[in-house]
Amino acid sequence: MSLSIRPATPDDRDTLAGLAYDTGYFGDSASRYFPDRELFAAFWTDPYLRGGLGNLIALRQPDSLSGEASLQPVGFIVGSANPARYRRGLLRATPLLLSRLGGPDTRRSLRYLLRTARYPGPHASDSLYPAHLHLNVRRDARGLGAGTALLRAHLNLLRKAGVPGVQLSTTTENVAALGLYRKLGFRVADERETPLWQPWLGRPARHVVMTRSLLED
Repeated sequence: MSLSIRPATPDDRDTLAGLAYDTGYFGDSASRYFPDRELFAAFWTDPYLRGGLGNLIALRQPDSLSGEASLQPVGFIVGSANPARYRRGLLRATPLLLSRLGGPDTRRSLRYLLRTARYPGPHASDSLYPAHLHLNVRRDARGLGAGTALLRAHLNLLRKAGVPGVQLSTTTENVAALGLYRKLGFRVADERETPLWQPWLGRPARHVVMTRSLLED
């Protein structure tokens, strides 16, 4: 298998949204806790395609095939280096949420959104670490180096743009991801136990915020 990384564009919106949804529950489908796929995309994809920074997609080409048509999206990284702009992007999802409240999938998804407001996770300083990111790789494509390649490329783009630091949020459920982040220089800035995921995990999770200075390189 050959792997390539290229910038993600607004034309990749549906591809990014599909990958995000298919890996949005600790590497598995987000349908378990967020059955409204379109609303999920509005919150976790669209804000990054409106002025995001460092959005990348990983493509895999099977050895037995050739040509652009054979490229398969296997992962992506999206990020924002402007917290205020990102929050405005999130607010744009509100009309869609309100218009879909009559649907059972949206009402079930609202349970998660309300719990995120009730149980916010730790957060690092926006002045020191204004950028944040999300990295998702399909389960069947892990071990190919896509996560490492995406994260290295993303950090390089942030560094070239003069961004001083980046943060990310995850949980200790994501063991492999934690190892990758540590390998590329991220450090745990804060962590706490959270009941956010208890309805779906059956137990509390440990929420972790990790930071990476881009001024030290």
